[in-house]
Amino acid sequence: MLKNVNFDLRKGEIHALLGENGAGKSTLIKILSGAYKLDSGTIRLKGKEINPSYGPKAAEDLGIVTIYQNFHLVPHLSVAENLAIRGFTTERGMLVNWSAVYHHAQAALDKIHFPIDPRAKVKDLSVAKKQMLEIAIALSKSPEIIIMDEPTAALSKREIDVLFEMIAELKTQGISIIYVSHKLEEIKQIGDRVTILRDGTHIATLNLRDAELREIVRLMIGREMPIELRDRSARQSEIVFALEDVTNQHFARPFNLGLRANEILGITGLVGAGKTELARAIFGVDKMVTGKMYLQGKKIKVRSPRHAVRSGIGYLPEDRDSEGLCLNMGVRENLTLALLAKLHRVFLDRASETRLAKETIKSVKIRTSGVSQQVKYLSGGNKQKVIFAKWLEANCQVLILDEPTMGIDVGARKEIYDLVRRFIKKPQKAVILISSDIQEILEIADWILVLSDHRVVAELNARETNKQEIVEYSMRLIR
Repeated sequence: MLKNVNFDLRKGEIHALLGENGAGKSTLIKILSGAYKLDSGTIRLKGKEINPSYGPKAAEDLGIVTIYQNFHLVPHLSVAENLAIRGFTTERGMLVNWSAVYHHAQAALDKIHFPIDPRAKVKDLSVAKKQMLEIAIALSKSPEIIIMDEPTAALSKREIDVLFEMIAELKTQGISIIYVSHKLEEIKQIGDRVTILRDGTHIATLNLRDAELREIVRLMIGREMPIELRDRSARQSEIVFALEDVTNQHFARPFNLGLRANEILGITGLVGAGKTELARAIFGVDKMVTGKMYLQGKKIKVRSPRHAVRSGIGYLPEDRDSEGLCLNMGVRENLTLALLAKLHRVFLDRASETRLAKETIKSVKIRTSGVSQQVKYLSGGNKQKVIFAKWLEANCQVLILDEPTMGIDVGARKEIYDLVRRFIKKPQKAVILISSDIQEILEIADWILVLSDHRVVAELNARETNKQEIVEYSMRLIR
């Protein structure tokens, strides 16, 4: 809900929009993009009052195009078809001129300077390529204003650099950009001004050249963010989880890994290095071809996610909406998905399920209207806490977190970190934390594995390394 919010955008300006999850950023974006209607107030474009609330198409006709954090792509169609889906090129009759479709698709892709095969199925693209495709689709509509919602959340540093070059070029063309991100450093790098929302109200609009990051954070959350130092493990505890000579469709060479009790093992690398593929292999999404897996010293066989859960392994996936949650179900059902075997005898014990859900919501501080609220209406940070809490209640021993703070604000990020630290304090618990955010890895991990080309190129003590060293290792090409 917004309360008398004022916002202005200048021609050729990059205007950042900041606020914690639930501050009103998404509501403002959806009003400007035509998804929500105004209750009061006016929107003016070039001095004339406009009304984009007839839908996204109406907003696009006005020159306002939105790139959402959650992809609006048709997975079983090709890249070219997704680019052309609003108006196929036809000749006489009703046949599609496929030659023209692919030609126009390639022209649109050339604008983003990023290699994507126009004939590839969207479902087969990486998250980074899907994000760049969304940008290509937006540019193909000749916009005057582009709203970018967390555009770098799934991109590597190299891809972010390409995006920033593209944004700088759009700026010279007079295109204005509303840029939503929780990465304060990148906002400071590319933005001109920043507007900060909190609890649906306008808090401040600042020139980014003069603004300090600490002051921006204080305005976002309404208080100073304390710096917490963690007593890192000396890595003397016993190994609780191990992979031995594992191979599969992604890991052609034997892969080995050892995870110690009460440890946070950070795994990083460029997009395509094998981070998510490793998580999927451990959780049984992608089957092992050869190799062994051990938990608490005992060999286990994980042929599917169900086997992984029964063995004591939990997984918070990179794409939380499509792989981690049942969006149309309530908070209660999502929290207890991993506990159905315990709650279900002949009939589901609804009373026990509700009681457990209420206790978990309170313990993990999930902001929700109640246990029955559909998860799709929660903010990104609260969605992430629902998935995390699900595995806490399932009492798993090893928890795999794939990009756990992607697209969530600094306040929610701290809460996720607190949950991770709380988890590993329990006996024989351990975490594998996968992240493209090197600063996050340095902040929370005990030890760090750097991947390149589906191999470990470095194993580093988090206390004795730095961002530059990790970047250098991640960019190494192994022959």
